[in-house]
Parts: sequence; C-alpha cells; structure tokens
Amino acid sequence: MNDLKLSMMRAPDQPTDAGSGLPILPAGEIESQSEDDSLSKGVDSAVRKDAKNEAVEEDQPRYVFARIAVVIIMLTWVIAGFTKVRDISKFVDIVDEHQVLPDHLKDLLWWVGPGELVMGLLLVFVIGSELRKPFGKLVLLTSGAAIGGFIYYISLVDPVVLQTSGCGCWSDYRVASGIAGSERIMKYGFNVILIILHLVALFGPAMVDSRRRSG
Repeated sequence: MNDLKLSMMRAPDQPTDAGSGLPILPAGEIESQSEDDSLSKGVDSAVRKDAKNEAVEEDQPRYVFARIAVVIIMLTWVIAGFTKVRDISKFVDIVDEHQVLPDHLKDLLWWVGPGELVMGLLLVFVIGSELRKPFGKLVLLTSGAAIGGFIYYISLVDPVVLQTSGCGCWSDYRVASGIAGSERIMKYGFNVILIILHLVALFGPAMVDSRRRSG
C-alpha cells in the first residue's frame, strides 16, 4: 500500500532509491536548497553581529564633561595663538616691557603664537578618539605644564608693569579696573580654572569607567 502511494506521488520518469523506494531529487535542487540555507544563516549571523556592535557602541561612555573641558582648553589656545600671530610684534613688545626673559630667549617669542595654534590643533584630536589614549594624555599634560609655566611667568612680572602693559596673552588686551593688582588676580583665576579643566579631562574618564565597573 505504501509503495502504491509513493509511486503515485513521484513523477512517472523520476528515479527512485533502490533501498528506500523514495524519489531521488535532482542534483540542482539539492545544491539550491543548500545554498539557500547557508545564505540565510549568513544573513542572520551578519544581522546579529551588527546588532551586537551597535549595542556595544551605545553602551560605551561618552565622557561628556571631559570632552567639554578639552573644547574650552582648545579654544583658549587657538584664540591666544591667533591674537599673537595677528600682531606678533605687539606681543614681543609687551613681553619686552615685562623685563623677565633674558635676551637670548626673546627670539623664541616669535614662535609662541604658532606653537599655541599647534597645541589647539592637537587638542582637536584629543576631543575625538585620543581622549583615553597615551597620546591624548601626553597632549593634555603638555598643555597643563605650559599653563603652569605661564602662571609662574606672571608671578615674576612687576605688578605695576603688568597692570599697565597687560600679560600679552591676548595681545594688548587687559582688564580695565581700578583695583590694585586686578590684572594679576584675573590671570591667576583664569589659569587656575584652566588647570582644573585639565584635571577634569585627564581624570574624568577614569572616574567614569571606575563608577561603571562598580555599578
């Protein structure tokens, strides 16, 4: 009875397997089914992989405060460098009035503005992919050391000269105030804020990662 049903289901000219009596599929159909199965498995695997990668990217911290700190530091360097390059002779004259640097170092003043612009450019990379990498940390440490050096330089300038000539960091811009030593106080305050921003950029991401691991 079963043999009769099988003979009715198969085509008249379709070959059968001698042992089982089942119809033998053509080779092309077998290969087509195998290709379809492998293709569907490949597509499913790719979709799952993409979904997993997207989930990992969304789960990664953005370090928002650290990046904002780097943006402010970068803008400070770019603006300061641009004002010096725009009127470099005025900057050199202001530093000469301070009477702090020895004569053999004054030729280096012409490179201060371009150096500040380069520092700003390097910080652009830190804002992006280099924030947690050694290169980014090195740039931030160099920037912070330069700010610290400037604070030390300001401490060496005579208060009266500093009040009348300005610090030279924004070309000939200075604070118009009747308070004694206001120029020095303002520069100290502004640069201390920059140092704090450097600390946020350096240690903020590590604190975020530590909080994520403990949470």
